[in-house]
Amino acid sequence: MIHIKRGANGVRKWVIAGLVAAMICSLFTVTASAASNPPSFVSVVMDGQKIWFPDAQAFVDENNRTLVPVRFIAEKMGANVGWEPETMTVPIERDDLHIVLTIGDSKALVNGKEVVFDSKAITSGGRTFVPLRFVSEALGAEVNWDSPTSTVFISTQEDANAKYDEWGRLIRTTHLPKNAKDYSYILADVPNEAYEMAYPYSHPTDSKVSLVLYSTIPEFNKKNVDIWMNRLKTFGALWLNVDYNTIDDSWAQAVFATKVQSSNAELKYIRRYVEWVKENKIQIEGYLDPEPSMIYRNGFGDNYIRSKFRIKFVSFKESKDLLYDERFPNQQSLEKGIWYEGYTDISMSTNVGGDWGPTLKVSPSASLFYNHTIKRME
Repeated sequence: MIHIKRGANGVRKWVIAGLVAAMICSLFTVTASAASNPPSFVSVVMDGQKIWFPDAQAFVDENNRTLVPVRFIAEKMGANVGWEPETMTVPIERDDLHIVLTIGDSKALVNGKEVVFDSKAITSGGRTFVPLRFVSEALGAEVNWDSPTSTVFISTQEDANAKYDEWGRLIRTTHLPKNAKDYSYILADVPNEAYEMAYPYSHPTDSKVSLVLYSTIPEFNKKNVDIWMNRLKTFGALWLNVDYNTIDDSWAQAVFATKVQSSNAELKYIRRYVEWVKENKIQIEGYLDPEPSMIYRNGFGDNYIRSKFRIKFVSFKESKDLLYDERFPNQQSLEKGIWYEGYTDISMSTNVGGDWGPTLKVSPSASLFYNHTIKRME
């Protein structure tokens, strides 16, 4: 994990910022086709609690810089954020701190003094994004970048009594869900409804809850689970981000690479979906965020990872088979341009015996709509 300390030691922070950039750069490679290169979404955890932004997520840009939506982070840190369209500037105020950002500029004014960053402030989807280093330099927070999980940790305060899990998430001990005994701990940023959601259909005696999996099966360790989560995030970034203008066979092969493979049989079905995307002019945007502490084994060979998702169907001619998902609810009316969110259990499995820990991949039967909740975002 790379640390960026709050403070004004400019030389040291320039060096550390360079290290962050180098590390991030090493994580992502450019592929021959944009369709097979999934969006590089980044998780943001502030003071132990994961932030889900309303309509934009932190991401890694084409220059391998991590950009975060400044309004939501600044507001969570107690600042007021404005917008001046005439000058394309973003004023930020908190107590005696006064910041002015200019869109398209790598400089900002902090209490009247110019601060230069390694990337420009930009707008995307109507939101202002700033380089990660801005959070440390201008807002006075401590920032950590965790490369195995592509997560930004922002610390604004220290609590000696707080307890965190292996992924730096805050654990709560009050207002617990009814089935809290199924889990090793309960997270502060996950609502009880996510924990209490019914499990998928299971074997009556061979199924195992998360607490049992982590306490009795050696393969359930952080190193392996990080591999599974990254694989599932890659799948989700491809699966839930589709554009008929750019999709091609490289997308099909990239999706197939994240799946359990015993033959090339599934690849032909993915390719059929690619052709349907073009024909039906389908465009989808979405995010899938798997929760490593919430895994359930159904006793039939599948491990279900409970995941939060958001999805928006931007374009289509027919509301039919919009997602590569055999359980897609064609009978359900899903509106264009509307964000939907919910929780789902995505199945992962392996066809490897022995030391199977690193080999878990997305099951061929994985579905967003098998065991899920979904609602329209307000």
